[in-house]
Amino acid sequence: MHVLAHKSGHTFTQIGTQTLLLFAGLGLAIAAYRARDARLLGHPRIASRALGLLAAAALILAVVIPPMLGIKIAKVRPTTNAKIIIVYPRAQQVLRGNPATVHIRVRVAGARVVTQTSTHLTPDKGHIHLYLDGMLVGMAYTTSATVDAEPGSHRLKAEFVAVDHGPFNPPVTAWVIFRVTP
Repeated sequence: MHVLAHKSGHTFTQIGTQTLLLFAGLGLAIAAYRARDARLLGHPRIASRALGLLAAAALILAVVIPPMLGIKIAKVRPTTNAKIIIVYPRAQQVLRGNPATVHIRVRVAGARVVTQTSTHLTPDKGHIHLYLDGMLVGMAYTTSATVDAEPGSHRLKAEFVAVDHGPFNPPVTAWVIFRVTP
């Protein structure tokens, strides 16, 4: 499975929008600096100040807009008979590396892992969220993934979630503890 989200859980649309706005803010800030000696309408520094304000606005929007583009999770959660099992890594398995590349495989019974995101929730379709030591490391649309893990003991949790990326009620999870040695 290819991880289709940043480790923070943000979608590519959110990350792309934020990146675009950050570059726009940086470009406008550079333009403001270069225009500091320019005269506009007979007044010094008006162009520089206007560009500086636009740069600040772009940077603020880079923080405000991406969460608005996120997936809306329904308040009432559906139930499901689905089960999830972590096939690999196995419980107490020792992997080698510094960091180790962990090839994760899960099996979902009673439902299908699908690629589309929707607000039309059904008990037999969803996605997989992967957590390593409590941190979201991937949102998956297939049953395999690869993550890196530093040496030490780790807890891997897989959760089958509804197509809006929210949990089922009750949550459908599985977890294993494995260890990485250099």
